[in-house]
Amino acid sequence: MLVLFPFSGNKIHHHDDKSSFKGVSPVLRCVMDLREEGEATAFFSPGINYDMLAHFGKSHNDSTAILPAEDNANYFDSLANGSVDILLIPSSSFRDTISGISGMTLLDTSMTWVMRTDRKKSRELVRWFVRFRGSNDYQDLIRRFSTCYSPGRNSWNSRTCPISPYDGILKREARTLGWDWRLLAALAWSESKFQIQARSPKGALGIMQMMPVTANRFGVTNILDPEQNITAGVKYLSFLKKMLERYTEDPEVLTWLTIAAYNSGGGRALQDLEGQERNKAADSYARTVLNQYAIFGGSLPDNLLGPDSLGRIDPGDEQAGDQEQEHDDNEGDDISEDNHGNVQVDGHEGDEIILGI
Repeated sequence: MLVLFPFSGNKIHHHDDKSSFKGVSPVLRCVMDLREEGEATAFFSPGINYDMLAHFGKSHNDSTAILPAEDNANYFDSLANGSVDILLIPSSSFRDTISGISGMTLLDTSMTWVMRTDRKKSRELVRWFVRFRGSNDYQDLIRRFSTCYSPGRNSWNSRTCPISPYDGILKREARTLGWDWRLLAALAWSESKFQIQARSPKGALGIMQMMPVTANRFGVTNILDPEQNITAGVKYLSFLKKMLERYTEDPEVLTWLTIAAYNSGGGRALQDLEGQERNKAADSYARTVLNQYAIFGGSLPDNLLGPDSLGRIDPGDEQAGDQEQEHDDNEGDDISEDNHGNVQVDGHEGDEIILGI
């Protein structure tokens, strides 16, 4: 079912205490099944549907849980037994012949909202979407995901067009790092192209490609949530930045090291010290992020173009390996720092991003 309705420009804050979706639980339990790769799971279809589902949950339930599908799980059974309220799947995966299950497509996004067949709930969802289509929230959603933004374009003017659908979050979180927000956006672009469904072969998820253990360490309860994922990524960057401050007083060198360490770990980033073998992966990743920063319109100091300036770093009598455990991509290996506990490092050097979970 494709529902269309004209704008009215009103902002929606309606909360239906009599919502039929509340049922026994005040939590709207949702699953996004992005295991099938294809048009429906490419670029921003999952992101815009995630945001719409979050808006719907805010209007009808006390809270909303939107989780990624787990491997080998059958969520049609979960709908049938009531443990899941709404399942979002690629439309190509939905068969309307399944007994007791119905679905509808909101916007032409190639994703279907699937529920246990219930006319009251179906009507309630349609009524909500009609109201939502006439709201400022909807207009903002369309602006963020559709207006100006194109993942294939070669230049940006962030003053007139958004860099990503999540510019507001990136601007807020970049301030905690003391970074130009466009630099944080460049790192997020390099990690995931701003796609919530991005997954690396090592299991890193979301916009900032957080490993689940690391995400949990930094307070993430829903790794698909763009705000939680970006916030956790910035907390991890802050952790790395603080750890690396002992090696340099030059803020530009520190920025280069922090970017490199986000991908490869602090030990590998510091291998560019004089007399040690250059870590080509860390070098290449930092260059990629900084080049994207230049495309986004940020200033790019010459001494951030490569690791040559790292000769200014004074490691003292301690080697990088004495400060942290060398990271090697395998889940369970930690990087340790006083007063921070252990966190798993997301190093995925050379890994190709897989779009779809």
